[in-house]
Amino acid sequence: MEASFDVRGKEFKVDFSMLGSEKYYFNGELLKKRWNFKFNDRLVFDTDEGKIEIVVSLSPKSWSTQAFLDNELVVEELFPEFKQKIEDGKKTKGMSKSGMFKNAILWCALTVTFLLIFQWVK
Repeated sequence: MEASFDVRGKEFKVDFSMLGSEKYYFNGELLKKRWNFKFNDRLVFDTDEGKIEIVVSLSPKSWSTQAFLDNELVVEELFPEFKQKIEDGKKTKGMSKSGMFKNAILWCALTVTFLLIFQWVK
């Protein structure tokens, strides 16, 4: 996932991979490359254009990646499409009554099958 934003006429780019790799670029120059598996993190870069902070907060209930310039919020969400996918996935995860009934029938059938096989082997 890539996101970029303007910092007083220069581009700041964030590149995250799903495997934990993070790369931070300012004006085309790689500032930092690292592996990170933290769910909450704040990374600060001191540049000629000011102090840039990237704040990441990930949890099952919320997802947020924000950018600050000199302690002022400049980007509300670096990856809005990904955040929307996560929130849409949470909405569709709920199981309907018919889905729960089908699940219960499946588990009952598997239990009976296992018990029959167990009795036959015994």
